[in-house]
Amino acid sequence: MEFWIEGMFMEYRVDLRSGKNVSLLGFGAMRLKNKGSTIDMNLATEQIKYAVDHGVNYIDTAYLYGNGSGSNERALGEIIENLNLREKVFISTKMNRMIIHSKQDMEEMFNNQLDNLRTSYIDYYFLHNIISYNDVIKLIDCGLLEFIEDKKAKGHIINMGFSFHGSLDDFKKILDLYDWDVTLLQYNYLDNNMQAGLEGIKLANQRDMSVIIMEPLKGGLLAGNMPMEVTNLIEKSGTERSNADLAFSWLYDTPEITCVLSGMNSLEMVKENIRIVDNHLINPLNAKELNLINQIKDVLIRLNEINCTGCNYCMPCPQQINIPAIFKYYNDKHLFPEDKTFGIHHTFVLYSANILGVSGDAHDASLCVDCGLCTSKCPQQLDIPSLIRKVDNDYKGKLVRPFIPFLKKIMRYVL
Repeated sequence: MEFWIEGMFMEYRVDLRSGKNVSLLGFGAMRLKNKGSTIDMNLATEQIKYAVDHGVNYIDTAYLYGNGSGSNERALGEIIENLNLREKVFISTKMNRMIIHSKQDMEEMFNNQLDNLRTSYIDYYFLHNIISYNDVIKLIDCGLLEFIEDKKAKGHIINMGFSFHGSLDDFKKILDLYDWDVTLLQYNYLDNNMQAGLEGIKLANQRDMSVIIMEPLKGGLLAGNMPMEVTNLIEKSGTERSNADLAFSWLYDTPEITCVLSGMNSLEMVKENIRIVDNHLINPLNAKELNLINQIKDVLIRLNEINCTGCNYCMPCPQQINIPAIFKYYNDKHLFPEDKTFGIHHTFVLYSANILGVSGDAHDASLCVDCGLCTSKCPQQLDIPSLIRKVDNDYKGKLVRPFIPFLKKIMRYVL
């Protein structure tokens, strides 16, 4: 189905349970840009208004996003109310299972979420960041199924589902625990054989479940600057598509997918993503472009050292370790080996200044006490303590740390 406005087209997919049309592009609100310590409300309002005016009708948030207690939901609720959008959009949010210990906890969190979002019902409600079958069993033991049935009977939850980052085997077992309406899966051309994968997407579709996709650009890795090896492949192919276009179009060509979420934090990003989805029906990927994507995938898998998407679920670290920044510096160093300045620049400027503490407080691996909190929250199931130590060793942190006081004095003198 298409939607036309001002010469533009929005593609819709049908929610198989309700028969309603959901925009193929969804607005992921997790990465809304901050202004100081809070969300830039003017920018977020401008982005959401533009997206909805151009056909986007699915907006996603979570209780965990922001400061972990509903701040992202509150911002979104205010914007939707001020723009009078509630009947024009589907709202998606999630139960933070990590702090649920009883049915009463579920009730209190859900009521808070309704207040945050300034609504009387949630269109798509998910169990957040399910990694294993046992994660759902623990919630069922707390009264989850009774909670769901009560909320659905009262019209407070329209569609119930779970966001998932575990194995395909666990995904199959979870499908049999309840007659779910929807699932939210990580899927992109790098992760097509990870987690639930395409088989999971097809299984959900066969059960008439909507399938919502997260991390379509793998935390931005599949958009923007690419390694020189990838850039050369793209230039040689002659394609006119952007990196983001290749990634989104690859997903849009999967008919079992209902909606693809994009964490858009600028108006230009919203406009670009809408242009891509507008163009999909008349310009799907061709065989040459599909081959190009396979070539890009091979290079990125080889060069990308740590499978981190920068989702920040591991944060804040109780010891103030900047986990996402540590992994980004390390991945960039390996993704761009052609840049000979990376070794010196990263070790003695970026890593030492921002991670080891030359320009402020230390945020590095030496502070880790192996509490395991980060690992328990990581959707990619990374062994974070081991990985940050690996990065620290590679950057010679143990050798540099003794010189930090001296380097701080030099910096104060220079400034």
